[in-house]
Amino acid sequence: MQRSFNHISLQSILCHPRNSKPIKIAHLHRTMTTEAQAAKKALRKEIKTRLSSLDESEITTQSEQAQKVILNLDQYKQAKSLSIYLSMPAAEAQTDLLVRDALRSGKQVFVPFLYAPSQNFTAGGGKQKKVMDLLRLDSESEYDGLSKDAWGIPSLGADSVGNRVNAMGGKGLTLAGDRVTDRKSEDDVGGLDLVVVPAVAFDAHLDRLGHGAGFYDAFLTRFCSQGKRTKPYLSEPPPRKQSIYSPVANPSQVGLCLTEQILGQEHKIPTAEWDWKVDAVAVGDGSVRS
Repeated sequence: MQRSFNHISLQSILCHPRNSKPIKIAHLHRTMTTEAQAAKKALRKEIKTRLSSLDESEITTQSEQAQKVILNLDQYKQAKSLSIYLSMPAAEAQTDLLVRDALRSGKQVFVPFLYAPSQNFTAGGGKQKKVMDLLRLDSESEYDGLSKDAWGIPSLGADSVGNRVNAMGGKGLTLAGDRVTDRKSEDDVGGLDLVVVPAVAFDAHLDRLGHGAGFYDAFLTRFCSQGKRTKPYLSEPPPRKQSIYSPVANPSQVGLCLTEQILGQEHKIPTAEWDWKVDAVAVGDGSVRS
C-alpha cells in the first residue's frame, strides 16, 4: 500500500501526463515534504481554533470520559507497565485520573523526559535537537510533588533522572552517554505493555498529528523491534521484554483526545515513512475509535 502526502500519491505524480520530463526523486521528496508540512500546519491551526472555544469544565468533563474508556480496556487492565504523558492544564485531554489509578494499582508508570542527546541523533528525516526517554515515576506522592514547566506540565527534575529506571530496561538516559545498564532486581526489566499517546489531532485512519517535534515517533522507532507499523495489538497483550536493551515487543498505542481533536472523513493527516499510527483512540465523548 502506497503512502500519500496530502492525498497525492507518488505514483500519481510520476505518471501525471504533464510530467513529460523525468522527475528527480530528491526534488519530489522535498516538494511532497513541503506540501505535507503546510497541510499539517493548517490542521494544527484549525484544531487550535476549535480548542480555544472550550472552557476548563468542558475539558475536565471530556478528559474524564476519555480516561474512563482506557481504564475499561483489557489492555490497560492487563498492563503491568505503561507510559502515560503528563498533560498540559489546557488544550489537551488530561491524564491525572489515569496516572493515579495506574500507580494505585501497582503498575509501573513511565512518563516522558526530554533532553539533548550527547551525540548527533537522526530520526524522522532529520537531526533531533532533543529526544524523549520514558522514565519511571515511583509513587503518587512523587507525582504530587513534581514541579511544573513553562507549559504547566508536571515534570521530572533533571537531577533525578540518572537513577531512574527507563523503559528500555536500564537506568538513566539512553542517549546521554551516561546510562547505567545494571539493575538491582528483576523488577527493573524493561518493556511497555501500553503507551498512552497525546496528539494535536487524530484522523479516521488512526494517523496522528503531533506538535511537530517527532518525539513519540522517534522513541517508538528506537524502542520497538524492527519498527513495525502493522500491529494487531488490541487482540491480545504483547509478550514481556526479557533482557536489557534488546529488541522488544511493540506495545499497544492508544491515543487520548478531546472530541474537537478528531478529524472528519474529509481530512487525512499527511504521513511519512517514520510516522506511527495508533491502535485506538479514546475520545472525550466516551467513544473509542479503532
